[in-house]
Amino acid sequence: MGLDMYLTGEIFFTRRWRRGQRKAELYDLGYWRKHPNLHGYIVQTFAGGDDSCQQIHLSADDLRKIIAAVKAKDLPHTTGFFFGESDGTEWREDVSIFTNAVDWLTTEEPNQWRSVYYQASW
Repeated sequence: MGLDMYLTGEIFFTRRWRRGQRKAELYDLGYWRKHPNLHGYIVQTFAGGDDSCQQIHLSADDLRKIIAAVKAKDLPHTTGFFFGESDGTEWREDVSIFTNAVDWLTTEEPNQWRSVYYQASW
């Protein structure tokens, strides 16, 4: 048990499709294990403090805000029963993951619509 954190990308196909055809694809954009400060920031900033393991949809601007907060080391100290504590060494990987997610989200291709969401599990 513990805090598992996922950043997922989804491509929706906007063309007309027939029954049985693929409508969307999911992509693994990031994964963290027990990084409660990042989790606390995302939940407080983009989910109004509602920490119920729900999908939290993030725009490209939201992802950029996360990058800025990580670079500024402005993540709130967050603890929880299963969380443990952040050790402060995760930030470089965080910046890379969220920068790649912005690039992925803002890639335009015909007949596609992209979204990104964060979700935690414990």
